[in-house]
Amino acid sequence: MKLKAITGFICLTFVLSSGTFAEAETQAVVVPETPIVECRGGRSKLYDECGSQVALFKRAQDIARQENKVLLVSYGAEWCIWCHVFHAHIQGVSDEFNYTYSDPEDAEKYQSTLRERSSEDQTQKATDLASFFADNFVLVHIDTRYADDGFTVLELSGAEHHYDGWLPFIFSVKSNGDIAAVLDAQKVQIRADELFYWYRGYDRDLLQQDLERLRVEAVSN
Repeated sequence: MKLKAITGFICLTFVLSSGTFAEAETQAVVVPETPIVECRGGRSKLYDECGSQVALFKRAQDIARQENKVLLVSYGAEWCIWCHVFHAHIQGVSDEFNYTYSDPEDAEKYQSTLRERSSEDQTQKATDLASFFADNFVLVHIDTRYADDGFTVLELSGAEHHYDGWLPFIFSVKSNGDIAAVLDAQKVQIRADELFYWYRGYDRDLLQQDLERLRVEAVSN
């Protein structure tokens, strides 16, 4: 079950870190740069909840053009655990994931450490995925919770017609700014803990395959 961004939904804030990072040759370019210390007392870890999302989108477009890469949009929010997990996966995180979570307005934090519990070592796959992403994409995080113009980015790219309300909504963008293709979340997401439903992750082989589909759609005429 994915979390849906609807009014009145009980939201959790997730800050994700890991003790295991793959050593990719290059690191992915991500907009906005983190940490975002000037926004909401430093609580914004991935999404700039205070700045213009349209400006972020346009800046990321410029970077993607300069580096001859495809722009990938992660439309989400700080409370969205899958948003943080996706970011961690394309950065090469594997094995152990440490979560700090709470209601966005709650000063009390709760921590949990979870492992992939995979039947095979994921280090090489994590390295390959991180390198593939860094070589081909620029990632921009667009906030849907606090920013005034987050949905405007969907309108500008034509992505609002594909948005079903679930987060993260991840899609690639053509060089002209139009949406190219949407990540198939149902296909690539996995859960390793069927008892508590806390661990979220991605099948790295399937994720890379689907990202390649998004890349090809973005560069095709």
